[in-house]
Amino acid sequence: MPHNFELPRSSQRIHPGSTSIATESANKESGGVFATACHKASLTQEVCSASDDLVVADWPKAIAKLRRLHQTALQRNDAELAEVVCQNLAVACREYGDSANAQSWQQQSIAWWARRASVDRGREDDELARLACDLSGRGCDEFLRRNFEIAETLWRRSLAIEEWRGSLEAQAIDCGNLGLVAAARGDLVGGVRWLRKSLKLHRLMFDERGEGTDLMNLAELLRLLGDFRRSTNALRRAVRCFERIDAVPLQEQAVLRYQEAKRIEAVLQFDPSLN
Repeated sequence: MPHNFELPRSSQRIHPGSTSIATESANKESGGVFATACHKASLTQEVCSASDDLVVADWPKAIAKLRRLHQTALQRNDAELAEVVCQNLAVACREYGDSANAQSWQQQSIAWWARRASVDRGREDDELARLACDLSGRGCDEFLRRNFEIAETLWRRSLAIEEWRGSLEAQAIDCGNLGLVAAARGDLVGGVRWLRKSLKLHRLMFDERGEGTDLMNLAELLRLLGDFRRSTNALRRAVRCFERIDAVPLQEQAVLRYQEAKRIEAVLQFDPSLN
């Protein structure tokens, strides 16, 4: 029976703040404060729209919008925007099941990061964040190729950087991924331990999507460990998380798994002596 684990996740770094920085540098020659402000507002709206699609897991829409933003970055020769967009295209393609394109976009993100790092050496914390993000993405690619030892090494390095930086969001992602790789290597107890760390961090941030994903993966490990009651309970909580943020595809997936878990639990509770 195939395991119902969610795909490992690399950090989703796209946000209006970083893009506003990139847009400002791209518009120094656009002729007037008003024109610059309009350009920034327009691009920020595009970024927010793509980010919203990533949050609700509408991968086809997110990919289409990110590709348009990628063309904008190339036209403006904007290395920062290109790096951010490539990283998020890698995330979206990986989640959508397109591992070949995910690897390609991840490598492009790393190349843009290297280009920026060779020019701008005055933003140490930001560069560490991008390095950790790329390590996380590379770990996802190695996981999908079943190179579990390499994936674990990359994710542990990323986690060490994010712990030093104090990024709860990125720590949660790396902990969740380490839970998956532990389970893939047969260490179910270790997998549960990592996933509970990730779940605790997502709760601290009120991240319903991350919490729901952790609960679905935790439910699968608990099922494999034979703890069907807790597994069913975790899936019920996952459904509620996705319902609160209106993440319909994830909610539907969680509902199907919850219904399946309830059927299995009912069968296990049936007393064969009454037949």
